[in-house]
Amino acid sequence: MEMLQAEEKLDPALLTGGSQDRARRRRRRWISATAASYGVDSLFLALFAAAATIPAAIPVCYGIAAAVLCASTYLANAKGWNLRWRDPNLTEPLILVAIVLQLCVVVAAPQVAFPFLANLFTVFAFGMLWLTLRNAVAMWSLGVFGTGIVFYLAGGRFAAPTGSGLEVFLMWAYFSLILGRCLLVSVAANETRMRLSESRRQLADTLEQVQRLASRDELTRSLNRRSVLAALERERSRAERSGTPFCVAMIDLDHFKRVNDSYGHAAGDAVLRAFAAAVHDTMRMTDIFGRYGGEEFLMILVGAAQEAALEAVERIRATVAAHDWRAIVPDAKVTMSAGLAGFRKGESVEKLLQRADRALYEAKHGGRNRTILDQP
Repeated sequence: MEMLQAEEKLDPALLTGGSQDRARRRRRRWISATAASYGVDSLFLALFAAAATIPAAIPVCYGIAAAVLCASTYLANAKGWNLRWRDPNLTEPLILVAIVLQLCVVVAAPQVAFPFLANLFTVFAFGMLWLTLRNAVAMWSLGVFGTGIVFYLAGGRFAAPTGSGLEVFLMWAYFSLILGRCLLVSVAANETRMRLSESRRQLADTLEQVQRLASRDELTRSLNRRSVLAALERERSRAERSGTPFCVAMIDLDHFKRVNDSYGHAAGDAVLRAFAAAVHDTMRMTDIFGRYGGEEFLMILVGAAQEAALEAVERIRATVAAHDWRAIVPDAKVTMSAGLAGFRKGESVEKLLQRADRALYEAKHGGRNRTILDQP
């Protein structure tokens, strides 16, 4: 169940369907914001035209061009045509068209050149959200080249409209909005970085949880067979290098089949869970415990010579035997048998497990509820 829940958390980060829908909605919000920004530009151009600062044709042409651009971008996003591009946000063409529009206004109406040149800061702030460094440099180069041509053609006529009180007010209001747009784009960039950082953190946490659950037996919460054998191989390699002793114990629940036959598999599962919990509560902090298969478990007693390992396993065996099992199996007593083997230098994992399993066989056939140490 926990594994399924973790996979459900992970799916949105890995499956493209959900992420594509979110990206499409995000692009639509930016298209709406871009349309609103162009609308503000068109409005102030119309106000400057009403104040007789610029010809009336300029806001009309600018508004039509902006409307065509936004409508085309929205249609491309709605139809999915933008997905054919390397950048589905169409950042580069949008920035390029925005630069051209601002510079066209500067050339056509140099008397309002100052605010529309300042508008380029908003354009490049938008690009900062999506462009790579290489593409950003390319857009910057095109912008510098374009402004150089415009400066050469109309630089001597650039002005800020301040001939009347109305023009001063419009200039102040428009410039204030330009600064506000730059600020909003910067805030959006910061929020995007924060969301990405949070998404990465959540993904890392979920991956860590999946990896942890993948190493655990779902029923008993102990290590699964693959993980406990991997731990055993690591401990064997460490012992070969350093000479540090360790032992393994093969543990089997006595007469477990009777529990399943008499009380059902649900009771059997409950016994396995309770047994694993009792072991985790009793075992040494340094030891490693996992489910080997069925009702059989494997314990790695790290850094323990045979005498210390035998004492540790016996303490667990006594705890299990003394446990009150009546809530799960009213008429049965649950005990365990264990076979213990100490690692010998140069020995393989397979050989070590064979010796522990042989000791377990002796424990079960010697009366059960006991620990047998494999003797050389």
